[in-house]
Amino acid sequence: MKKIKLIIEQTMMVSFMVLCYVSIYGLLALRPLNYTFDWYIPGSIVLASFICSLLTVFFLYPDDEGKDSPALSYTLRIVAHFILLYIIIMAFGHLCHWYHGTFGFILTSIIYVIIYLGSWVGTLMIFRHDEKIISEALENIRDDD
Repeated sequence: MKKIKLIIEQTMMVSFMVLCYVSIYGLLALRPLNYTFDWYIPGSIVLASFICSLLTVFFLYPDDEGKDSPALSYTLRIVAHFILLYIIIMAFGHLCHWYHGTFGFILTSIIYVIIYLGSWVGTLMIFRHDEKIISEALENIRDDD
């Protein structure tokens, strides 16, 4: 159940961030060129976000959570995760025409890094919030005893 919650949270967070990017990109880069978005763009963004969320949950949150993995192993998984998600996003971007030309490719790559970092910050905030709720519940139980 925890993995399903993570998948849903990641999908919503990444979809929101990517849709914000597409809106800004549309205003700055596509509008002056009189390009318009096709009807399938929002759906393709949500699908790409869902695939990235699945990869994130199963790649970075393995079933053996109780075991401590070496720092080097975790760092390598993060680097591999970053690269795999970049490939997925750029492939979706190319196939679904999220960007046009070299400038669009570069801008999409830069925004990908910003969204990737933002997703880490958002996930950290969600975990801290959950920890706070759990800590408050434990304190209430202790106070009752």
